[in-house]
Amino acid sequence: MIAKLSNLPLPIQHTLIYASALALSKGFALVMVPVATHFLTPEDYGRLDVLQTLADLLSIVIGMGLAETLFRFAGSAADESERNKAAANIFGLALIIGLLALIFGQLAAPVIAKWLPGEMQVSEVRLILASLSLVGTILVPLGWLRMQGKAWGYFIGTAGRVCLQVFIAVPLLYMGYGVVGVLTATLGSAIVLSGWVVRQQYLSTGISFEFARFKAYTFYGGPLIFVGISGFILGSFDRWILASVVGTAEMAQYAVATKLGLMTAVLVQPFDLWWHAKRFNCLKENNGKQRCADIAFLGVCIAMLSALVITSLGPTLIRILTPAAYHGAIQYIPWLAGLAALHNITATLGFGSLSKETTVKPALIDGLAATIALIGYWLLIPTFYAWGAIVATTLALSLRLVAIFIISQKTLVLPYNTKSLIYLGAALVLALYLMPSQPMSMAVLAEATAVILSFCSLAMLLSPIRIRSVLPFSFFALRK
Repeated sequence: MIAKLSNLPLPIQHTLIYASALALSKGFALVMVPVATHFLTPEDYGRLDVLQTLADLLSIVIGMGLAETLFRFAGSAADESERNKAAANIFGLALIIGLLALIFGQLAAPVIAKWLPGEMQVSEVRLILASLSLVGTILVPLGWLRMQGKAWGYFIGTAGRVCLQVFIAVPLLYMGYGVVGVLTATLGSAIVLSGWVVRQQYLSTGISFEFARFKAYTFYGGPLIFVGISGFILGSFDRWILASVVGTAEMAQYAVATKLGLMTAVLVQPFDLWWHAKRFNCLKENNGKQRCADIAFLGVCIAMLSALVITSLGPTLIRILTPAAYHGAIQYIPWLAGLAALHNITATLGFGSLSKETTVKPALIDGLAATIALIGYWLLIPTFYAWGAIVATTLALSLRLVAIFIISQKTLVLPYNTKSLIYLGAALVLALYLMPSQPMSMAVLAEATAVILSFCSLAMLLSPIRIRSVLPFSFFALRK
């Protein structure tokens, strides 16, 4: 099988390897859903989800846009020597940030534990904060592996971590350690992965601390912190408000639905892992703008199709993997999958806003969208609960997409087929509404298949030339 894979063009090889890493990682994570829901009460599961949303927030701050900074400065470097210097210094910056995060995180753990909803234990908060201090030292080396085309190295690192995490967590859950057991497994696997990738990065580029460079990196990556925090508010903060309004037990249903909805991003991620590390290089190629627009269109189609696939499979997975107390999550899956696709589409079509020396404009737009979402959460969640969160998030993400698209086109004009994108968006909303959620049967399977095939046919009908033109480039042109 590996011999056959090596005969394929490199973009296909790498995309398949990334997909395999994600499939293995998320497969193990999916196995943990019935295990965790069996050993954790809904209250415990909701408390664990609050800690995971805290991790989402702080990983953004600690990561400080380091991966995107690496892609921007190393990806646009004039030669290999400058590329290696940029990577070595960004890695040095990551180590400094990680050390500071470890020190301040442990000092602040008691205060954070009191601040979080759900009666958190200080030990639980210390464990999650210790894991988060390793974010930058993991993200930068993994991003460098992707830039170097070392897809198998990325596979070993990401898949290996999740496998180790599951193998540690399951026995600890059986022994009754609950949330602490899951968090201990998270920390242990992060330490092992960090040790391995740090060694790989050191052997490849070394480590540098040229503080004169840090200013440019911080100026570029710093605003991405606010982009990330805004993304956290738009994707996770609603669960904190829900937990305070309805309690962690009721919020657990919405949390499970969110995990299934986010599987949309997992299906898109193999494409993103390949494309986001290559798009700055692609822009410099002959006819680079047209190629970037074509591949972005393909990415949008993949995101929408992924949302439909998750919507069709989600209800069955919920029924199989979780106890009956969690089955109320089924009603939320189509819209959460659609929101995950909307978030991904914004990142794909917003490439132009990342092409300059600063990322202030996207940070401002994301901040405004997060403010709109927060206002919506506070107004709607106390009355409409989870549906209020979904409506508020939909409004904020939709406005964010429009604003990011306009700003990106003013910064870097790419020849998108805008009308086709609008028609596809409307078709996606209709398809999500029509997708059946009843228990799986031949009739339900046929109905879901018909909806997905109809959407695919419409996508080809709206822009057959664009899709046909992008495939040869995607698969054969970027061989480096």
